Amino acid sequence: MIVPPSHGRKTARLRPSEMAITLFLLGMNGVAWLGLAGIPNATRGSLATVTILFVLAALALGEDSAGWRYWARELLPVPVIPYVFLNLGKLIPVVNPAVLDRSLIELDRRLLGAELQQALYAIALPAWLADCLTLAYATFFFQPIVLAVALALRRDPALPRVTTAIVFTFLLSYAGYFVVPAYGPRATVAGERYATLPEGIFGAPVRDLLDHWEKTKTDAFPSGHTMVTLAVLFCARRRLTQLYEVLLPIGALLMAATVLLTYHYVIDVLAAVPLTAVALAAAARLHGPVPSRTPQAPARPA
Repeated sequence: MIVPPSHGRKTARLRPSEMAITLFLLGMNGVAWLGLAGIPNATRGSLATVTILFVLAALALGEDSAGWRYWARELLPVPVIPYVFLNLGKLIPVVNPAVLDRSLIELDRRLLGAELQQALYAIALPAWLADCLTLAYATFFFQPIVLAVALALRRDPALPRVTTAIVFTFLLSYAGYFVVPAYGPRATVAGERYATLPEGIFGAPVRDLLDHWEKTKTDAFPSGHTMVTLAVLFCARRRLTQLYEVLLPIGALLMAATVLLTYHYVIDVLAAVPLTAVALAAAARLHGPVPSRTPQAPARPA
């Protein structure tokens, strides 16, 4: 029997990042279809459809390194990660109906002391600073997209590993919402503070928009904003230092905003650091570490 030549084409298969997304979606499907709570049939059908289409798209696109197929494959997780987040709110109560804000508040009190904890939620922010913090906070989903596009423009061979590192970080933060469901200080101890933040020029409208689109409300622990920002900065520093220098101040403002704008408890942000390390280590183990781009040495004169 003569086997036809493959002409160098690789067998279509899921990358580690795509496999992780698929497994997470399958878990969500399991909760939606097997859970006793009244999950809408529209949600069940949507989850099943997105899971199937995501896998088929990844396999159909293959590993083409040129043209639209390259861009479609490299950016395939971009719409799916927000989709996963938007549907967590319906499923978290099925898995864990507890709300653990009181436990997180108590942990913060033990870390900071009662006086410092109270003072934290009494800091008066000028309107311009509230605007800057809000805008930085709103860049959360855009930072990984900017990094992916910048690397794709360079056809960076490490982009799939970068994607794996960031996807693992996203999904680990999402898993944390099932383990420790909590609304965050803006809905508990800092409700009045959040409601009276300076409106500024665009701060209040942007915060209102974020509140509207945030369908998953018990997403305080861990701070996914901090986790993903740290992962993006880590990958950018290793692959594209110019972009890292641009993202670093934005990321610093974003992480500060998680506490100063009362979206997260201090313990949420502190827990994000080791959890990010776990996600990056798992990604490196399964797909290889994100290599550091070593600068080329200048050519010696002849």
